[in-house]
Amino acid sequence: MVLETTFQEHYVRLGDEELLHIAGDRGDLRDEAAFALDNELARRGLTQKQVRAKKRDELRLEIQEARAHQPKRKKSKYFVTQISLRWFFIGLVGAVLLMFLTIRPHRPVYEWSEPILVVYWGCLMACLAVQPWVRRTLSFWLSLTITCVPQFVVSHWLTVYHPAHSRGEGKGTWFLSILSGYVVGGAVFLLLQKLKPGQGAKAAQ
Repeated sequence: MVLETTFQEHYVRLGDEELLHIAGDRGDLRDEAAFALDNELARRGLTQKQVRAKKRDELRLEIQEARAHQPKRKKSKYFVTQISLRWFFIGLVGAVLLMFLTIRPHRPVYEWSEPILVVYWGCLMACLAVQPWVRRTLSFWLSLTITCVPQFVVSHWLTVYHPAHSRGEGKGTWFLSILSGYVVGGAVFLLLQKLKPGQGAKAAQ
């Protein structure tokens, strides 16, 4: 009885909000404490509906605080920097379908689909290789666009005039085509960075 009176005196000194908070977690209370809590709630006219509302508000506040403390990634307006694994595999499937065109016996199709495939993989590897802040610069996207031109031209020229007769020669054609584009695109990128030395630092902030 003394213990029950102690609980009752403790709850009397609490405010309504504190009392509702405790009532929301009444499952952790001893029987004597729960009995004293119910008496105090009834004395003040506080209902179970108010208890449940208080519990929902506290849960909502905990979720908001947890989200506020999560580190937020700075979003970029460029699509590639936001690409998800799902979209990457969709692009990979598209590349595989395009590869089937290169195995077809129609030479005109092969002459154009092979350079397109080379350009596709060259751009994809460039986007995945560079740092995120580089992809946020206009210089990178302009250089990447220029890179596609020599890759396509060299790949088309090698496909038409020096067709590969083995897997090793095919890999060499791809390597030379992509490398030629990277050399030109890299030179353009460095030139643009030199003309605007503050661009890279601004993007990195």
